[in-house]
Amino acid sequence: MRRLVFERRIHEAELLNPESGFEAEVRSVEHRRDPLTGALCRINVERAGRIKEGAKGGADIPAPRGASEGDCVFCPWNVESMTPRFPDRFIEGGKLRIGSAILFPNLYPFSKYHGIAVFSRAHGRSPSEIPPEEIRDCLRACIEFLAIAMEKDPGAAYGSINWNYMPPAGASIIHPHLQAIADSIPTRLQDELLRCSESYYKRHGSNYWIDLIETEAELGERIIHKGPFMVWLASYAPRGNNEVLGISPWISSIFELDGGRLGELCAGISKILRGYWDMGIRSFNMGIVPGPLDREVEYYSLNLRLLSRPNPEAHYTSDCGFMERIHLEGVVESMPEAVAGRLRKAFVD
Repeated sequence: MRRLVFERRIHEAELLNPESGFEAEVRSVEHRRDPLTGALCRINVERAGRIKEGAKGGADIPAPRGASEGDCVFCPWNVESMTPRFPDRFIEGGKLRIGSAILFPNLYPFSKYHGIAVFSRAHGRSPSEIPPEEIRDCLRACIEFLAIAMEKDPGAAYGSINWNYMPPAGASIIHPHLQAIADSIPTRLQDELLRCSESYYKRHGSNYWIDLIETEAELGERIIHKGPFMVWLASYAPRGNNEVLGISPWISSIFELDGGRLGELCAGISKILRGYWDMGIRSFNMGIVPGPLDREVEYYSLNLRLLSRPNPEAHYTSDCGFMERIHLEGVVESMPEAVAGRLRKAFVD
């Protein structure tokens, strides 16, 4: 094992605060660097209390339901007739069905192969109420879709499985659903993680993700839960608020994610979502980022990340601004060590 070094710097900004009669104050900003990619983030937990014009209510308001169950195109009585189908040469019958899940093409794709997998019975439930078995059905449908894409087009060697929940996270339809994409080139994040993991392996002769797990377990500050096949951490240098990193250390390919591994992954996702709900989080993004679909690689471990987004409001303040979209640095209001502490409770049955 190579013990990782976590870089941080604390900078202080001086100001005169009008809320305290213009008394002098010092506000701290912590700069952290991701130990694999070198990506930077800036953490200021006091930002969570800043005034956000247009945001009213809070985490206790009901999440919007969008279309009623009668009108929702993803509900069981509409999904057959109101969603697109694949050509029979790709998937016979046009849709893929596994357990309670149904997968069909995205009507507005942004990838060569882009499938939507619907939790078909979940319209009126929060993600915290979706049982691991239904998460498993949806993930199995996505994995099968990626396998079909690879079989039909061996060049489509880079895939991922993703989840936008609620409009602040980019969901145009509120009924919970996953999105699986596959292309001949990786996404920017996937490319960065694969390149940096390979470079780390060549320099140090070990898998970065396993070194990360062992270092975090030794430190104990950000580890949430360690199981036989999955390890859950709060990201040291998060890209977004309340970011959680899940790692399956001994595999890189998503096609190795079966049996006990898949069951443990789904149980973990379910617990994190329950923990998020208890923290007042009502909107999130998730991405499962495997290695290449066409081979196992020893320098990479399959991983996923979840992060919170602003709660649904009539008007809300986005958590992405110029630092995130232009400068590609996260400005984060949640301290990873505090996130880990709160989410550990979700794994205590």
